[in-house]
Amino acid sequence: MANKIGTFKEEYSLLFLLFLFVNCTSVEKYNYKLEQPIAIEKLQKDVDYAQHKLEKLHPSLYKYISKEKLDGKFDSVRRVINRPMTSKEFFFLISPVIASVHQGHMIVSPVFKKSNKKDLKRFSKSGTGPLSQFDFEWVNYKLFVVKNKSKEKAIQLGAEVISINQISPQNIYNKYKETYTSDGYNTTYITRGFSKRFPTYFTNEIGIHDSLTYVLKQNDSLKSFIVKRLQPEVKTKEAVIVKTSDKKNTISKKEKRIYGYDETSKLLSKNLRFIPTDSTTAILKIRDFSKGNFHKAYHELFNKLAQKHIKTLILDVRNNPGGRVAEVVALNSYLTDKSFVMLQNAEVTSKTSLWKLGIFSKISKVSYPFVATGYPFYMLFSYLRTKKNNDGTCTYSLVGSKERKSNPNHFKGKIYVIINGGSFSASCLLASTLKANKDITFVGEETGGGFNSTVAGLLPILTLPNSKLPLRMGLMDVKTTHQTTVFGHGIYPDKEIIPTIQDKIDNKDPELEWILYDIKSKTN
Repeated sequence: MANKIGTFKEEYSLLFLLFLFVNCTSVEKYNYKLEQPIAIEKLQKDVDYAQHKLEKLHPSLYKYISKEKLDGKFDSVRRVINRPMTSKEFFFLISPVIASVHQGHMIVSPVFKKSNKKDLKRFSKSGTGPLSQFDFEWVNYKLFVVKNKSKEKAIQLGAEVISINQISPQNIYNKYKETYTSDGYNTTYITRGFSKRFPTYFTNEIGIHDSLTYVLKQNDSLKSFIVKRLQPEVKTKEAVIVKTSDKKNTISKKEKRIYGYDETSKLLSKNLRFIPTDSTTAILKIRDFSKGNFHKAYHELFNKLAQKHIKTLILDVRNNPGGRVAEVVALNSYLTDKSFVMLQNAEVTSKTSLWKLGIFSKISKVSYPFVATGYPFYMLFSYLRTKKNNDGTCTYSLVGSKERKSNPNHFKGKIYVIINGGSFSASCLLASTLKANKDITFVGEETGGGFNSTVAGLLPILTLPNSKLPLRMGLMDVKTTHQTTVFGHGIYPDKEIIPTIQDKIDNKDPELEWILYDIKSKTN
């Protein structure tokens, strides 16, 4: 018996070593291939593929750019491809063309090298990378540290990043600024988008590192810091420590499920807090519309508002990237006293265009049988909800395109909404709807998402066949019922307030301060 056990252990060890070898070999092969130049003919086919998919699937391709101009941009890329190029080189050619459509959800992303299982395990154990330990803000062509989660406490908030591993942020910005876009012509999202994507762009340039050398400008002098990986914190089983404001509170797993919780930021998706100096004012901060059980969350939150007899609600959707349409429709029912139709039926290119999901590229191979079983039912469901109109166009019936009643427990007091360039997608659909109510006051800056519409709904990721670049594309043109004549821009605030870097350093919130002053002055 002992010999059999020993033999089994030896066979298992050999199989495990063989698995590691195959994995490492396939990763090395993938990374090697990624660095090899791609033939001219294959790159031309990728250009044709991208253009064909846009023309076939994108419902509002020529809203912000004419067909002639877009065709000309694709032709220009074809002329430039006169030699073999790597996937990375091709990315900088094709991505500005996709961005010129001015639909913020649609983007071509770089292809990154893969890490083998051994390295991934090591990264996981060794903790947070040296880029992820900071939050950055791009202002006036400079990059600043606005949050420091590293052990280097000598790094001050508001420190200007001069270079990282001898590469300046300006170099990264100049290289990537044409590779992404906002919805339409506004510029507020561009700076917010770069602040958020900077770590991704920088990683694309130098790869993953265990330590980075930062040169920062603090107090008018340059200082150098070596930032290493940050060991992960030990998690407790009983509860999770969550930051609901500036303080740390303990929250149960049940609350975590209801209100949504982000493991990286350690913040709740939906957070209600009350002003200590004003018992009749509350702030509802919503960081996204994608996490938590929104039905239970809003039911509980608005019950609390009613129980505490809150007269003024401040809805904060700054830097909210969007999420579920069903959630913003549900939230709007708590913010109005009338029945409403929030959205028009979404425009699509055909009755079958929503089948082009590219869903199998997003899931593991183990899930293929389960997804394949349910996929025919999805196809039938989407086909029946898509209507072909007399003029030849096709529209899809959305959750928000049907009449909804005001929730019996809707808020009855004064509402303020705080927005900025990071407010995007579904958060703009909500803001656009609320803008129809003249009694609601908007504070902040123009949103990054559009006022009248956003092309999203379903966002399949299509892979260009030869360069392997992922192309994400929206398949539905989702329009609000409340429209503006200002073309190609977001929701404008009634009171424009743009925080400075010094505000960030001093932990000030000028938008909120203005609102509280306005409430006080009107009360007096």
